[in-house]
Amino acid sequence: MNSKKLLYTLLLGATLTSCTEVEICERDHPHTSDVNFTYTWNKPEDKPKRMGVLCYRVVGQWKQVAEVNTDDLTLRLIGKTTITPENRPNENPDEGDNTGGDNTGGNTGGGNTDATGPTETENVESVKRQVLLAYADEPTEPTEPTEPTEPTEPTEPGTGTTPPPFTPTIKIPRGYYKFATFPLDNPAIDYSELEQFIEKDANKYPLQNVGLSYKVYDIKDPKLNKPLAWQDFNPYAKYIQPDVEPLYYDSTTVQQVRADRQTTFEFKPKILSQNIDINFNIVKNTDEVQFKVTEVWAEISGVPIYIKMNTGYLDITKTSKMLFKTDIKPSNPDDNGNDTNENKRIACHGNINVTGVVNVQRGYGETLADVRKKIYGPGIMQVVIYTEVYNPKTGHTFPQKWQGIINLYNTLNQAKLMKTTSDNKYVYRNGEHGAINISAEILLDGKTVGNIDKGGDALDRWIQTDSDINIDI
Repeated sequence: MNSKKLLYTLLLGATLTSCTEVEICERDHPHTSDVNFTYTWNKPEDKPKRMGVLCYRVVGQWKQVAEVNTDDLTLRLIGKTTITPENRPNENPDEGDNTGGDNTGGNTGGGNTDATGPTETENVESVKRQVLLAYADEPTEPTEPTEPTEPTEPTEPGTGTTPPPFTPTIKIPRGYYKFATFPLDNPAIDYSELEQFIEKDANKYPLQNVGLSYKVYDIKDPKLNKPLAWQDFNPYAKYIQPDVEPLYYDSTTVQQVRADRQTTFEFKPKILSQNIDINFNIVKNTDEVQFKVTEVWAEISGVPIYIKMNTGYLDITKTSKMLFKTDIKPSNPDDNGNDTNENKRIACHGNINVTGVVNVQRGYGETLADVRKKIYGPGIMQVVIYTEVYNPKTGHTFPQKWQGIINLYNTLNQAKLMKTTSDNKYVYRNGEHGAINISAEILLDGKTVGNIDKGGDALDRWIQTDSDINIDI
């Protein structure tokens, strides 16, 4: 009798194990569930057109990514070829090239290439592979040509298949899931880790490994929006484009998806980036040299570029820089609001949209005084001041630029833009808006860049790094 009970238990266990394997392979299997997602937006007019939803089953790992049309909340499962915006087919076949390139639209129609799932007699590993790579780079089997009756939808680049249609719900296996949502059409984002996540087995590439990064550019890259004659004196990292599109994100706690019922999950996406005002002043000394300030450009470093998908936290070890132009407001302008030779003071204001700005880090054995003297790494700001200098000998003006740098250690501490996690590895923004108000004023006399010395160790200081033609007049 005991041996019969043991045999029954083993057979039951084998059956359950087999069922577990099968339930993750067939979308119309009774152990799957219909799910959909709703969105609540703070500013509905600014919502992205398409959002992605990462579906990650934490026990018995399984994962997939869905695409949501935010206008009507229809969705579909997608593969890596539909992640990157430039790889999307054009939404309107009559408008431009449908082979990828710079198009950012998506196909809203087409046949479903996964109408039937694999049979239970197929190899389990093969079944898993079919599901995990659904709608990815696998071409369909060739079929006999037929007479076309209606125009066909464009195919996904690199697949040879049409993408599936949008539907009110998608089917996923039952279990306990972590869901995260993010924009799919942000051209400033590098989605390569998400593409690897789709391609690889869930147990070999867990959710903790997945993040989104802002694309970075070299100072010489023609795609980077930058001023002329910029010399980088803080070359620790590359640049992101100014005024990048906001990055929306939200995630759920682990939620249960039950079989044979429809479940709706709600997202309330928030913008991970901050809108930051940067303010500083230029004081002009024109006793010896008369000049006008025409433009002021700036660079801020310490912008986190890597977002953890499972938490939405920002990695402080991966930061970049951003160039931006400031608005200048002379205290005594001409009729057009421009600077004059007689004017003595200029207020400079910049506004940037970034994930935040983190401070220069204190290294092992360094004192606070050592940290404040650094002009390399995160938390450093550079400015280039373009001027027109008057030459009394000729009666003409000539252009000249001045470049200065400042360590914003104290200023950023006061700004409190970011909050730090308990392990000091990640940060997250402290509000949607922040301000960097630089107390140190630039003293410019047409020959050097200096400081208005207000005294005290808490004051960050400007240092001249470069000037072009320095003519003795």
